[in-house]
Amino acid sequence: MKTLNLLTLTVVTGSLLTLTAHAGIIGSPHDFSQRSWNNNPADPNTVCSVCHVPHHASSTYGPLWGHDPISGGTWQMYANGVSPGANVKGGAAAVTQPNPSSLACLSCHDGSIAVNAYGSAAAPNRTAGSEIITNGAAISERSQNLTHSHPISFNYQALYGFGPGQDKWIWPYGTPVLTPSSGSFTPGNDMSIKGFLLDAQGNVECNSCHDVHNQEGSPYDIANNPHLVKINGTAPNSVNGLATGSLLCRSCHNK
Repeated sequence: MKTLNLLTLTVVTGSLLTLTAHAGIIGSPHDFSQRSWNNNPADPNTVCSVCHVPHHASSTYGPLWGHDPISGGTWQMYANGVSPGANVKGGAAAVTQPNPSSLACLSCHDGSIAVNAYGSAAAPNRTAGSEIITNGAAISERSQNLTHSHPISFNYQALYGFGPGQDKWIWPYGTPVLTPSSGSFTPGNDMSIKGFLLDAQGNVECNSCHDVHNQEGSPYDIANNPHLVKINGTAPNSVNGLATGSLLCRSCHNK
């Protein structure tokens, strides 16, 4: 057993799975420290201040939130094929808009608000000097349309069940998630669906699948995990023992 920066690591002899501390946000897709616009004299080459500020912050969307502005207007939420236009709800009220934590992600990933629109150095949207997400990471393609993306901002436990509008083909939220059998992986304190994938209210949000700070789960890798997916890689299948992937999907979906 080793201790490194107050993180205890256990090395299991004979296992190909390496439990390591992540590099964190430095060098990940959310590290904007080397952008040309990141030159605020008060905090040049900042790593954190693009999204967070220590004072005069908003507490609505995330801890010490400082990115500006949050996407406004009305969002079109996911609609399933069984009942077109119906929102995912399960046993809870219908989901009509994203919750604040996912809106924080969409403040860049809606493709309309500049990444460098933050603090006093905020650049005007869609003008020279603005950095706008225009590739596949622009989730709603500037239309506030989430109907073609995995549903978010619904309560997982309310969706699970056998009643009308519920889904019997997802695992109960106390079920352990699947983890890769090789490569680097940093476990959380609670490796159940509830503890590792859901927020404190038991909801599925953007950060259920993606670790924006590159701290837990599978680390960022430009070739193998470019999208900061929390659980990436393969593990032996219980049916035939062969290596299979989709660990993140199958952690929740009983398929």
